[in-house]
Amino acid sequence: MRTVNHKEEYRSDLGVTNNQAESLFSRFKRMYYGQVHRISNEYLLNYANEIAYREDNRRTSNKAQFIDVLSRCLKTTNDNNEWCGYWQRKIIHQEVIWQ
Repeated sequence: MRTVNHKEEYRSDLGVTNNQAESLFSRFKRMYYGQVHRISNEYLLNYANEIAYREDNRRTSNKAQFIDVLSRCLKTTNDNNEWCGYWQRKIIHQEVIWQ
């Protein structure tokens, strides 16, 4: 992992910048203040996945995003779905393992 000290330089000689991370964090903060207003630690991974999806697809059209999300929803089954029973307060604590 490399960082850039912006007090000394904007971009390092190797081409390292912090722009992508700063863009993601600013969009996450705007989502928090503008749409969500409260983020629970239980669902933090879900919010992070949503903002990552939005960041990755920010240049695609709304129609293409809608078709993508709709097709993913239609392919989803209820087997092992963490959102099944959400309204009945069924909370599944899952451990996230990064590979």
